[in-house]
Amino acid sequence: MNDSRMMEVMIAADDHRLLSANAEAWWLVQNDVFVPLESFLTEESSAEFLQRLNEKNAEWFLTRFKTTPALPYLTRIAAESFEQEGGNMIRVILCRLHELMDNYSRLNDALATHDAMLSIYEDLYFEYSPAEKTVTLYNANQSAYSNGVMEAKAFFAALSARCNEESQSALNSVISHLRDGAPRFRQSIPCNLFNDDSAVQSVQIKWLTIHLHKNQTTIVGLIHPLRSRGTEESAVTYDPLTGTISKEFITRMAEDRINQQHAEHTALAILDIDYFKHVNDNYGHQYGDQLLRQVASIMETEIKDGGAVGRIGGDEFMMLFYHVENETALRAYLRSIKSVVSAVLPGITVSIGAAVYPDAAPNYNDLFLVADYCLYLAKAKGRNRYIIHTLAKHPPLAEIKAEQSGGERNLVRGRDDLPLGDALVQLMYMMQYGKKPPLSTVVEEFAVRAALPLLSLWREKDRALLAVGGKEKHDVDALQAFVSGHDLSELEIPRYLIDGMTVTHTVDKKEEGCVELREALLEHQILSFIYIPFTDAAGEKASLVLASVNRKVFWNEEHLKYYRLFADMLSRCTLSEFSPA
Repeated sequence: MNDSRMMEVMIAADDHRLLSANAEAWWLVQNDVFVPLESFLTEESSAEFLQRLNEKNAEWFLTRFKTTPALPYLTRIAAESFEQEGGNMIRVILCRLHELMDNYSRLNDALATHDAMLSIYEDLYFEYSPAEKTVTLYNANQSAYSNGVMEAKAFFAALSARCNEESQSALNSVISHLRDGAPRFRQSIPCNLFNDDSAVQSVQIKWLTIHLHKNQTTIVGLIHPLRSRGTEESAVTYDPLTGTISKEFITRMAEDRINQQHAEHTALAILDIDYFKHVNDNYGHQYGDQLLRQVASIMETEIKDGGAVGRIGGDEFMMLFYHVENETALRAYLRSIKSVVSAVLPGITVSIGAAVYPDAAPNYNDLFLVADYCLYLAKAKGRNRYIIHTLAKHPPLAEIKAEQSGGERNLVRGRDDLPLGDALVQLMYMMQYGKKPPLSTVVEEFAVRAALPLLSLWREKDRALLAVGGKEKHDVDALQAFVSGHDLSELEIPRYLIDGMTVTHTVDKKEEGCVELREALLEHQILSFIYIPFTDAAGEKASLVLASVNRKVFWNEEHLKYYRLFADMLSRCTLSEFSPA
């Protein structure tokens, strides 16, 4: 069936220029965002569009775009655009008329096919509405349940009534996942929940979450009777959180298409949610999980049958595009995804890096490397953008490989938003079993991974600075001036000790005691600091000092344990054996 889903276009309320849209809408307006939407309509349609706006009329009407031939669309201006006083955006809904009519006749055929498939496989098909808490059942009379709508609670009770005691916990787990809205699910229950047929020994329950008009969430699934205890294995595996393809399987798909089939015009894109860690820290992991599902749904909706989406870790997704004729076609996909995310999820942006086979690289691994490099560029340039690798704008594969393997800081594999615990594990393994890198590189790596303003390593006997790192390491002069006049052991203030660390968020806060120390720190504009003393493997006393100069910071309490572990890692080394920077 052709895709006749409704397109939503956001235009500015004052001059009607395009703010966001999907790929087809960008084509309709010829990628021009600086002129009003009505400029792309025929004269008659433009007049009616403006009249509807003036009248605040939210009814459907027919419009034609200045395409060849002129394409008719059913159009409606969303009612909420008129209800919001002083609103700066207007939502316009478009639906292709000719495909809508074609699909209407095909829908009847699809319903007949639907009933036939249920009859062939003896399945009980259900639609669960979480919002209305109802279940709609369809079956070909093989099951013990009647067609129609019933309360979800009653349906779950009917399933439980047919379940034996041994399988009750498994069924309860299924019901719990259904209520929680798991995006994709499959499980076998070793009893007959379907009917009274003694030959049915178990059933398989599976479902998929879809998003209908106005973002209404519906779970569609089926209960399939099995006449053996075996379960049906699917070749495709899925990420249980987002319902997208698993990392292993989408990697296999990409490798097969690029390395085996050598399918030209195949593209890879890596999407990363900007500042996702801050979302989890500020709003909690439950909100973060919901955000991952929403972004995954947007990608799948925009790509449709033009490719596949897989989650490859954390907040990163890989999009595999089966066939993109040129950069313009790929750009339409990526722009659509980026703009829809921003429109549907206010305050959320994404960064995307993409590359096309074989123009950018001759195999999957190298193509992924180039796409990942473009994602790094997108984030470095300020995020909220997509970058497609082209030889006219970007270095070739050989230079990207050389850049990846060189540089001042390349100890940890992964981008700078890799969880700090994961980065620290890599550093600890390297320090324990690998060749010791320069001390300055180790300190700089950890400081950047932990997003620290200033991290410094000192030898206490002569107050020598051994290494420094961080976003504001230029401020080390102020810290050095303080250290030169004070014994670092003075920083061990019992009142503020946490796991052997002296932790002070706000030096200028008038606390009881330590007046001289606070005054000395303030003299050098050191407003926040952490002091971590340790002794290295040779018995040499040393310390890590984290500081912020000229501004106060509230240290991340969750990261304190990592700061302590980093100092413990250095304590197992003989600092004098490190190679020079």
